[in-house]
Amino acid sequence: MIALESLNGGKMKIGKKTLMLGTLILLCSFSLGLMVQAKPDRVVINFEFIWTNFGEAEREWFSEEGIYHTRMTPHYGYVTSSDSNFVGDVYYNGNLVIFDLTTFEGLGGGIFEFTGTYNGETAGFTGRLHFKIVDFMIIGTLKCHGLGIFEGKLIKGTSLGVLGGATSVQISIWN
Repeated sequence: MIALESLNGGKMKIGKKTLMLGTLILLCSFSLGLMVQAKPDRVVINFEFIWTNFGEAEREWFSEEGIYHTRMTPHYGYVTSSDSNFVGDVYYNGNLVIFDLTTFEGLGGGIFEFTGTYNGETAGFTGRLHFKIVDFMIIGTLKCHGLGIFEGKLIKGTSLGVLGGATSVQISIWN
């Protein structure tokens, strides 16, 4: 047993059962505190889109080293599926650098936009998409600012797709 000094100078004994109960209460209150703190401050949306139309590049060329470049090539598409009520159109206008045309490895980046609806309300975002291409796979990140129902919110996301195929995106809408 543990003895504690009381205010009047005497000894007070605490039993093992009391210590165990106190420890259990402390652990439970700590766990509840973690659960409250773990509540997300953002909405996560998963969706997939495809490009349906490509415009002409503002400029395209091969460097002396054989590297292919494009500048400001517009892409248009739409959301094909979503894990929530998220529908609309996507737009990208950016640059591309392909280091090897046989493996199609390269880098790109530009403006990415979404216009549509979320849960029946006007929603959108616009910002930057950056990606790399490895073995015909496009791996990217985006950072955008919200419009409509997302106004004033920061949207961050990741994308993964195959050249010429569908692209899966996960975005987090930060409050």
